[in-house]
Amino acid sequence: MKADRTYMQDEDALEGYMFINHIAIQWYYIIYRLLKENKLLKKYSVTDFIKLLIEVKKVRINETWYTEPIIKRIQILLEKLKISVP
Repeated sequence: MKADRTYMQDEDALEGYMFINHIAIQWYYIIYRLLKENKLLKKYSVTDFIKLLIEVKKVRINETWYTEPIIKRIQILLEKLKISVP
């Protein structure tokens, strides 16, 4: 992911980059731990999981937010990991 280069020009931009990178690493290992605890690492990688979750979408209709229908395969995975989408 080319996280070893920042291309930052000033101190504030570098601090912001490092903060976002730190948060991303924390989320990566939270997902990794969830997959490992549920014995799903042989079937899914963290990248696979994120790519699947990108397909879960919310839409706004008349000032109200709705979750679009979730594909059955994704719904099963979310249930195994005990994750609910409000």
